[in-house]
Amino acid sequence: MDQCRRNMSKFQFALIFTLIWQSRADSSDPFLLQTQSLPSDLNFMPSLSNGHLGYTVFGDAIFMNGVYNGATGKSKRARIPNWININAEICDRFGCEQPTGISYEMNLRDGYFHYTKNYASIGITLEQRTYPHRYYNRALIYEVLATRHATSTFINSAPRFLKLTQQPGNDSDAFDFVGINNGSDAVGDYRQLRGRTRIVELEQFQPQAHEIHVAFSESLEQPRQVPWPAWQAQLQHRVVISLDRVESVALNELQNVMRLSDAALLASHTKLWHEFWQQHFSIEITGNALELSRIVNAGIFYLVSSLPTLSSNQPNDPYYGLSPTGLARGNLEADYQGHNFWDTEIWMLPVATQFGYDYGKLLLEYRFRHLNGAQYNANATGYKGARFPWESAYTGTEVTNPCCPEVAQQEIHISPDISFALQKLFAQSQDYNWLCERAWPIVAEVADFLLSRASCEANACHFRQVMGPDEDHANIDDNVYTNAVSKIALDFAAWTADKCDSNTNNSARIANWQQLRDQLIILYDAQLDYHPQHLGYQLQAIVKQADTILLGYPLQFDTSSTHLNDLHYYANVTRESGPAMTWSMFAANYLGTAEFSRADEYFTRGYQNYVRPEFKVWSETPIGYDGSANFLTGIGGFLQALIFGYGGLNFARVNDTLQLQLTTANVPPNVQKLQVKYIQFADSKCSWQFSHENSTMNCSGPSTQHFELIQGNNYTQLGSNFTVTLNRGDLPLQIQLLNADKTPQA
Repeated sequence: MDQCRRNMSKFQFALIFTLIWQSRADSSDPFLLQTQSLPSDLNFMPSLSNGHLGYTVFGDAIFMNGVYNGATGKSKRARIPNWININAEICDRFGCEQPTGISYEMNLRDGYFHYTKNYASIGITLEQRTYPHRYYNRALIYEVLATRHATSTFINSAPRFLKLTQQPGNDSDAFDFVGINNGSDAVGDYRQLRGRTRIVELEQFQPQAHEIHVAFSESLEQPRQVPWPAWQAQLQHRVVISLDRVESVALNELQNVMRLSDAALLASHTKLWHEFWQQHFSIEITGNALELSRIVNAGIFYLVSSLPTLSSNQPNDPYYGLSPTGLARGNLEADYQGHNFWDTEIWMLPVATQFGYDYGKLLLEYRFRHLNGAQYNANATGYKGARFPWESAYTGTEVTNPCCPEVAQQEIHISPDISFALQKLFAQSQDYNWLCERAWPIVAEVADFLLSRASCEANACHFRQVMGPDEDHANIDDNVYTNAVSKIALDFAAWTADKCDSNTNNSARIANWQQLRDQLIILYDAQLDYHPQHLGYQLQAIVKQADTILLGYPLQFDTSSTHLNDLHYYANVTRESGPAMTWSMFAANYLGTAEFSRADEYFTRGYQNYVRPEFKVWSETPIGYDGSANFLTGIGGFLQALIFGYGGLNFARVNDTLQLQLTTANVPPNVQKLQVKYIQFADSKCSWQFSHENSTMNCSGPSTQHFELIQGNNYTQLGSNFTVTLNRGDLPLQIQLLNADKTPQA
């Protein structure tokens, strides 16, 4: 009879836990990513970061902002063993139990990864949670909670213990670690390591190796047993690791964290995530689009989590850039070794700026701090001004992999890409102090580089032996994207000089920029009415990714019928395995040309084959091809297509005025409405929603600001707080900031 009751209890517990999991799995919360199975490739587990530290769940590496190892092209993020990768088991003196089920959850709203092991036969659940703390951003947290369920006390009354095992992976090949001490203070014992990287990137710019300090709340070199008496219903335990370049900072962070209860520590973390979603940026989708909502939320989460927190327990270190796969990755070539590319400015920055100007400025501050590295790079390659390297890391000098020297030599478009990004952020923020203090030094030096790099004869100028975004074609002349973005950069440099340069002796320099702008050729085939990608481009030649089509969105360089022909042509010759953001750019551009069905097709293609289903982690290439994991570049392109493509939003400098521009909005398939909170323009904060029928923006800001609405030939003063609506069929509208005398601000 007892055995029968015991078997019935096992069945009941299994049923209870199954129902609990099913109710959670059926959740319609777009911020919860739940699964009972892991990706077949664990590279596609969630990446967790806080701008200072990052790691991939169940991975073997922790990375720290700005810490690299290796000389020049062999520089890569310095791998720290993942000591926060801890596994807990339920054991007794006879051995360890096997779970009857495991469920996994990525909580995007609260910013942590959580998984539950169910032991139905003994009536126990074991919950584990891990996260890099958002406020105490030197700290990585692991928490475990074991629970005996009241209905099963007769089964699980035996004394047990938790077995905690670290799984950090192999020893680091980047650091030499030494033990400093095993200490103790008012909040408990701790263990401390010091690590030094082995190889500097470039001695001229980095005379000493990186040094980091790691403080552990406890030692887990050997599996630890945490006793769990039979009378105790729950057992909770946590492990904290703190890392920083400065010993006192790492120790202080550990001490501050250990003074907090588990609940208070988690609450201080989730508080900042809730503030981000509620006060900074979110996209709410209405319609039959739960999967799309989760992909959008996950994309925003993975992107912003690699950026520094704006509020932290101790001052942040300088930020060293947003690489294509984020801070949680960077040890592998597939992760581009954690280097910074044009991906930052063209693909990710336009979205990061919508999170708040501070985020966009942080990314561009990296370029400003490394302007001397770009000047060194220009001089070393025989040119003037600032030539930003194709790949950069700690020093801001060229660190392109030795495999591909032609990429470093020829993808010169990265420098005008940075100038273009500076202009876009300024057009939105209208921060003239930042323009003159940060943007102007960069755009002037980039313009000087372009002037020295160009070849001119007979009133025509060229960029020879270059490579555009299409890296399948090297050693070509006059790549149309490179020339177009360079024209924009030269024009912006000349315009900015008028606002920021007080040196009257610079008139000849500025005139030379303007002359190059006017004489730099843009290839055009009048017979076919399209732009050949480069001189000598052969019809039907396959291209790697979006290149010429970028003349429409994002450059807004050519939006004529020629651009539509470019779209139709290059859609048929872009290779199937192209990177994710390529199809998002086709979508954004087809939306701009009112070919909505094609836009929907490419938008869906841009994420459907690139997002791994379990935790909505992006791949650089379609499923079935090798490519980078946690591909933030693809996320950036996808979110741009949603915000600027479907939303019809643009920020632009038009002659001497700065404008917010809205054209007719659309929505993706199965979507009724999108609500974006928030978009900024100048010092105003705008709540924005759009559907197929209309687009409405509600903005508020300081009373010192006054705006004007332009729609066709009609001009309407809006004041400082306003609501504008654009209905389908209406003329596009522009909003511009007025001076105190109600004239357009310039």
